Amino acid sequence: MMSSSWLLLGLQVLGWRLLSGQQKLAWKVVGDTTGAPPGCSAAAGVRAITLFFTAFNKADSLGLARATSGRPPNHFVFSTGRFNSRDPFVRIEDLWKLVAYARARARHHERLTLQQVQFNRWRGQLLDFGPIYFTRSADDVGRMPRPGVGKGAYLCGQGIRVINLGPAAGFCPRRPFRSHRQAANSSSCYPGTADWWPSSR
Repeated sequence: MMSSSWLLLGLQVLGWRLLSGQQKLAWKVVGDTTGAPPGCSAAAGVRAITLFFTAFNKADSLGLARATSGRPPNHFVFSTGRFNSRDPFVRIEDLWKLVAYARARARHHERLTLQQVQFNRWRGQLLDFGPIYFTRSADDVGRMPRPGVGKGAYLCGQGIRVINLGPAAGFCPRRPFRSHRQAANSSSCYPGTADWWPSSR
């Protein structure tokens, strides 16, 4: 089994490669990106996640198309939980519906700010990631950024296959969890999220 020091070094090298000649990555990469099949790259997954959040905030249809795997014959799923009593649960499986949702949210000055993503190794063509830590703000959600948590998966060479987001009690910058369920059940950091924690499949 690969030691944690080697995993940390690998992630540091990944971050250096991503940032060479570019602006500094605005969020933290943690976890395990090993086990990539031939021709697959964790760096591409990191870029897709960055692009998704950037494009969503700008309601950028081209950016969302590039960031996701919604092009046939692939599939894509986006979901978000309720951040207050008036906020609906949303599940979207079509790119055009995602663009329409992003544009509707832009009218409320919605902003998702990514903070940290934990990667959980490649499983075949999929690179699993989660917990995702982020904040959300909007006119109808709350001007003060509200903490969120989520998970997802990146499909090699295609884009984000699934991304599930929802509210969290707070952001807990601690060592990575061993599993999604451990994060959901961690009452010291995320009380009440165990019942919400969604499946990416």
